[in-house]
Amino acid sequence: MASLQQLSDDLWNGVTSTHEKEHHPFATLDCVEPVSTSVAFYKNFSNITVVKTGACAVLIDTGSFHPVANARSFEKIRTETQSRIHTAIYTHGHVDHAYGLPPFLEEADTKGWNAPAIIGHESVCFRMDRYIETAGYNSVINERQFGQPIEWPVDPIYPTETYSTSKTVSVEGIEFQLNHAKGETDDHTWVFIPSEKVLCTGDLFIWAAPNAGNPQKVQRYVKEWATALRQMETLNAEVLCPGHGVPVYGADRVREVLTNCAAYLESLYVQTLALLNEGAPINEIIHAVKPPDTLSALPYLQPIYDEPEFIVRTVHRCLAGWYSGIPSELKPASHAEQGREIVELAGGIESVLMRAEVLCDAGNFRMACHWADWAIVAVPDSSEAHSVRSKVYEQRLKHETSTMSRGVFSEAKRDSDKRVKE
Repeated sequence: MASLQQLSDDLWNGVTSTHEKEHHPFATLDCVEPVSTSVAFYKNFSNITVVKTGACAVLIDTGSFHPVANARSFEKIRTETQSRIHTAIYTHGHVDHAYGLPPFLEEADTKGWNAPAIIGHESVCFRMDRYIETAGYNSVINERQFGQPIEWPVDPIYPTETYSTSKTVSVEGIEFQLNHAKGETDDHTWVFIPSEKVLCTGDLFIWAAPNAGNPQKVQRYVKEWATALRQMETLNAEVLCPGHGVPVYGADRVREVLTNCAAYLESLYVQTLALLNEGAPINEIIHAVKPPDTLSALPYLQPIYDEPEFIVRTVHRCLAGWYSGIPSELKPASHAEQGREIVELAGGIESVLMRAEVLCDAGNFRMACHWADWAIVAVPDSSEAHSVRSKVYEQRLKHETSTMSRGVFSEAKRDSDKRVKE
């Protein structure tokens, strides 16, 4: 396997692409490499930055909740350093970043070491509480998003120290500058290590269009996210360690990704705000607002996880209410009732299904999916309707690039496939 720096160069120069499964930011490379004198980077589905401070070490992020994943990350990190973990810093409270400490805590207990200090923003604790309350929902949506069964964790390891705006931590003479930012989450921390010129962004940069529009999850903060990236621009960092994906090497490249990622978000925010202030409804806004072509073409801003259309919805949700602008949708009829009316007006289920197939064959997947969904809500037990719906979503999936869309549409296909078999 190529080194992480070589892979980073290849992605930057277009030799390979994040659209390729093996080079997607979430690719499970399971490798650790030095990125500076005292800093090593562990690359897996989610990443961990390891800082050797002398007799001890510091972790920036801790990895996944899943026992297999955190056992693997523990093993790899222990090939890089055997030192006691003095401090663990959570960049945010997501379960793939702040739930991977169990093997390290077990090790400390076995060896009689002091347990590490665990530092996170004060809102991490509220997030972990909410995750316990919504464990069922999060299991459902994450299975839909990633296509695999997930038993949502309800045993978080809370920070032992929290902060509000910023905090400086010194461990054996190495300084860590922690800064709060709203972005993908409300509890985000980005970390700068001045002596190493290493910047750890958490998920504020992930080698993809920012995950600012996730359609199944809580509010993201587009304007504040861009502001945080602009603050990081000024640091002259020489290595950027992201929450997902490979490091970015060289001060010029680090500055460029921060500048362009901020500009991408700012453009979507400003365009959405302008149309919102004109009174445009959300459906009109999502079809009108696009990121600049010069930015959407960049190798590190591809819509492979989230999409600009969803980011636009996030901006609208942050600034406005849930009313769509269509009066009938304020207090709508049920989807089932709407579907039955459409089927009756069309002259029967056969006509609806025929229209779905015609639109699908013409490549109009958005409308084809509407007709297919109307059919199955009107006649939920129709094997024929589910068969057509499965085919429509199968074709649509061939043209989708983002994890978000592919997850939802794949579940629709799987659901109809099961109903056909029944």
